[in-house]
Amino acid sequence: MSAANVFGFAVFAAVIFLGLIAQTAAKALRTRPAALMRARLATIDQAPGTVEEVAQATALFREPGRHLRVWARLDERLLRFETVGGKSGLRLSLAASVGSVFVALATSRIDVVPVWATAILAVLLPIVTLLGTFRFFAERLRMRLLNVFPDALDLMVRAVRTGVPVMRALEIVADECAPPIAGEFRQIADALHLGIELETVLASAMKRLRIPEFSFFCVALLLQRETGGPLGETLEGLADIIRARKDIKLKTRALTAESRLASRIIACVPLVIFGALYVINRDYVRVLTDTRAGHLILVTAASLLTFGLLVIQRLGRLDTSR
Repeated sequence: MSAANVFGFAVFAAVIFLGLIAQTAAKALRTRPAALMRARLATIDQAPGTVEEVAQATALFREPGRHLRVWARLDERLLRFETVGGKSGLRLSLAASVGSVFVALATSRIDVVPVWATAILAVLLPIVTLLGTFRFFAERLRMRLLNVFPDALDLMVRAVRTGVPVMRALEIVADECAPPIAGEFRQIADALHLGIELETVLASAMKRLRIPEFSFFCVALLLQRETGGPLGETLEGLADIIRARKDIKLKTRALTAESRLASRIIACVPLVIFGALYVINRDYVRVLTDTRAGHLILVTAASLLTFGLLVIQRLGRLDTSR
């Protein structure tokens, strides 16, 4: 590894380290008593004539020079990542991103790869890795929720039909159901006990999860509160809809299983053949690893293989989340 590559990796590591420090500082500022009081005041619905009073009250807790909007957005993205993947998922994604930087720097040893291409890969590969891991964790969370959400709705329907209040029904679901739905219902119930309005709590939950099936449930609760009507029948119909959507999702996975398996086999075959040839006849493989023409062949083959795999994955992916 050349000195320029070592310097580039050091700069990248320093940027990540400084970003983590800034994110920690922003989180510390947000969890101070003054910041918590501002957030609590923001969740209270005020009458139209008390806007000036609210502004004066919140001004008591303002501190100039403390508005770190950029880091607040970064902290929001990190919280979103922790929601779908947990802290272990976030650490795993960061480790994979750092590993992708090493992969990008390793391409600099290939003669036919220019320096600017290595720099672009060093920037793009971590981003693509983070996006890929995020989509994986988000899809896994959605499937885990679909596995238990209909049963949770059925439990809530039985509780409501026996005369149990909605808030108590949410607590029953939080106590009896399995994660991840139990944790979400527990947060909703705790927030309602603190006196936060139902609209605010459900809006926060929808923004945190961003799963269509859970959003259906939140909208159903809000509509029932505003217009009235039998909540049990509404939730029972919603449970049937969610089960149908889950069946469609599983059916699409079964129909596209052949293409997904074929893409994985195609991706593994060149590596297996290359490794076998390297063990059987190493001189035969060195033509690809030690010559400029061999490097050009490897880069071209890797690019075409990657493009083909992306096309196969795109053709075999059916979006059933809407």
